[in-house]
Amino acid sequence: MLNSRQVIHAIVFVLLVSLFAAAHMPLAAAQNFTLTASAFTPAAGVDPGSQATAVITVSTTDNYTGSVALTCTVQGAPPPVCTPSPTSVTPNATPSITVTTAGVSAGTYPVTVTGTSGSETESVTLLLNVVDVPQAYTLTVSTAISPGTVSAGFGANATVTVTPIASYSGQVTLSCLSITPPVTAAPYCSFSAKNGGGPTVNVTSGAPATSTLTISTYGILQNQGKLAIPRIFYALWLAVPGLALAGIGAGGRRRKKLLGLLLLLVMATSILVLPSCGSTHAISNNSNGLVTPKNTYTVTLTGVDANGISPSNTTTTTTAATVSLTVN
Repeated sequence: MLNSRQVIHAIVFVLLVSLFAAAHMPLAAAQNFTLTASAFTPAAGVDPGSQATAVITVSTTDNYTGSVALTCTVQGAPPPVCTPSPTSVTPNATPSITVTTAGVSAGTYPVTVTGTSGSETESVTLLLNVVDVPQAYTLTVSTAISPGTVSAGFGANATVTVTPIASYSGQVTLSCLSITPPVTAAPYCSFSAKNGGGPTVNVTSGAPATSTLTISTYGILQNQGKLAIPRIFYALWLAVPGLALAGIGAGGRRRKKLLGLLLLLVMATSILVLPSCGSTHAISNNSNGLVTPKNTYTVTLTGVDANGISPSNTTTTTTAATVSLTVN
């Protein structure tokens, strides 16, 4: 039978063991902040040599106001370069990360963003897809042609835009692929790039480039209110004063003859003036006197760069880059 002293000793022993165990158990760290990440942009992946970005959300569950230092690592050989911006935030905040893929092969790369505040460390991992994107561009009519209807001999303008796909850069020379319907003296095209390159635009740093398209037509222009007087008119009138003086000095039948000749000269010069007194006369704006027929013309545009690459959205079977002009 146990006595009271033994019972007390046993209880004390159990308490001491419990206290010893509790003293050596790690305390669960309090979570002051959390990290979440958006998907990368562009979502479909990036080609080697370009960049992708994502937004990191630093949140707090208990109004934590401590500073959180951010770091970013990427697995791979060689790995893409990851940079957080800014590198230190206070919850709640939405910093971003930028991953540069220069010199990186196509593949999937785990990107880990770590936040540290004091002894607390939180992290989030997202995946970056690096893909071989074809180097290409698109050609579109960004500003509609104006005016849409012209008379023969006049023209209209539109703005075309060359938009790179991914990180495309190069010089693209623009031209008209076709003009329908095909007729004699059909409208014709010219281009004037913003950078002064004529039909050639420079696409740099993945940024779009623009050029002004001019569609011209052949025609007859009217010049109003001109009075064309032949030079022979002046030569004939120089004889008038002489004949008048001779008539004054002559007598009899000779005077009558000179006066008759003077009257005939005046009538002749008047007849010469009549054809040139009209209010308008036609002036051709082309050397062959051609006139663009009345019709609605569809102009399909295209381009080619130094490597022979044409716009990805413009072929002989698609009409992504077209303009229409009506000649009345």
